[in-house]
Amino acid sequence: MSQNNIPTSLATVQKLLQRVTSAEKTQQREIRISIEEARSLVTELALLTTKLGSTVAETHALLKEIQKSTTEVDVKFDGGSF
Repeated sequence: MSQNNIPTSLATVQKLLQRVTSAEKTQQREIRISIEEARSLVTELALLTTKLGSTVAETHALLKEIQKSTTEVDVKFDGGSF
């Protein structure tokens, strides 16, 4: 799966969040996940982290370009004609 094709909803992450919320409501002290769920969770988190890293890099590049364009002034003189 490419970085640009990351789904907007990450099912495994959502499922884990729901389980944690449920565990908190019932005052459970721990939750357990299967190795398959752990693999899916690691995959989704890795994709999300990769996408976030590339987004941060793109944002940084855009901010540098904006800063450069706002601090540089292009001055041209017209000597006129006599």
